[in-house]
Amino acid sequence: MKRIVSLLVALALALTPALGVMAEISTASVSLSHELASFDLGVTHAAAIQPTGLGYAWGFNYDGAVGNGITSSSDTLTPYNWGEGVRAVYANSKTTMFIDTNDNLYLIGEIWFGIGGSSDMPTPYVYTEPYLLASNVRSAAMGMNHIVFVKYDNTLWVYGENAHGQLGDNTTNNSYTPKQILTDVSYAAAGDCLTAAVKTDGTLWVWGFNSYGQVGNNSTTDCKTPVQVLTNVYTVSCMGDHVMAIKNDNTLWAWGSNTYGQLGRGNTTTTKTPVQVMTGAAQVSAGMFHTAVIKTDGTLWFCGNNWRGQFGSGTNSGYSEANSSFVQTAGTYLAVNCGYYATMVLGENGQILVAGQNNHGQLGTGSTAGSVPELTPIDVWIFNGDDDTGLLGDVNCDGVVDMADVSALSAYLLGKATLTEQGLINAEASGNGRVDASDISAVYQLIFSK
Repeated sequence: MKRIVSLLVALALALTPALGVMAEISTASVSLSHELASFDLGVTHAAAIQPTGLGYAWGFNYDGAVGNGITSSSDTLTPYNWGEGVRAVYANSKTTMFIDTNDNLYLIGEIWFGIGGSSDMPTPYVYTEPYLLASNVRSAAMGMNHIVFVKYDNTLWVYGENAHGQLGDNTTNNSYTPKQILTDVSYAAAGDCLTAAVKTDGTLWVWGFNSYGQVGNNSTTDCKTPVQVLTNVYTVSCMGDHVMAIKNDNTLWAWGSNTYGQLGRGNTTTTKTPVQVMTGAAQVSAGMFHTAVIKTDGTLWFCGNNWRGQFGSGTNSGYSEANSSFVQTAGTYLAVNCGYYATMVLGENGQILVAGQNNHGQLGTGSTAGSVPELTPIDVWIFNGDDDTGLLGDVNCDGVVDMADVSALSAYLLGKATLTEQGLINAEASGNGRVDASDISAVYQLIFSK
């Protein structure tokens, strides 16, 4: 069957820097880089990009993180469409960032330190419209109250709270404007008052909050400047107080807090230096209290807290129960992203599946039903897969997207034909939540992007 890869994926792959051995999950015609932030799960909301570069967010919308102009406490249960031209998205507690196709980095929602301001500005500061933070940006990340981004010249820039030295400027002074910290950086991640950066030579540097040894330098003293902790690193992930890194030989290394067994080393002992915990790892995502890994064969593995069913295996554990060894969840997947007590994965057909806590609708299932303990598909597609029935734009469900689908959709909108239930799902190509004339244009774009 024909696979229609979105322009977003093609662009991201073209822009991915060389990092030695690229340990990616691949299918016949799409390879997703760890830098391709095509979906991201924050604490209580999420964001994603659908085909043709449409940006979406959903979940808890306090102070406008969803981007729909509403700042009162509310839950957005269906994805809100920002518009086209988005190539990367990032979500944290009450903020959403996105990079457009012109490489501009924008943010919206609650920002603890007003950009370009001073200590006299209200705290937090709320942006109800996208605010341009930087240009020429390749990738970015958000901690709880600080932001990091890498430009195309491989410089690393930081902004925001600095109580634990997470900005890396050898102070604890907050920054109200972005400042450059490092050069020769290929990728960066941000956690709870913690920053990690992989340089172009494969060295990993970490700094900031260190009470659990998460800097990895065999200490529990905060680090206000970058410290080298590993070599030959491909990617790194951190959200809470533990850090996970994959080397170019596909070995997985872990350190920091381990209360729930989130390091995957078979115990709950905190470690202050990197420890190898797995081989054959291709992608990793460190959530607040759990960790997810996709191996080179596409299999999905979890360790840590599973209180809300965030392992997606259909079961959950007690609130304080530790799962200190990696366990496999059925299926094969292309990418994974962990949030607070939730997980999102990308299926091989391009569709997002979710599991875990859903008290604010952050899973995008259309409800706020407590938790979802089993990986469940939602109507969000990162690219168009080759599944005969679930192919975005395949209005007549024949396994391909072509002009016949335009004709079928036009006839339906004119009241001259009917569509099957799956056909109606596939027809909603514009992502606006309904089948209308805008979907004709979206299907045309899918056809011409083949």
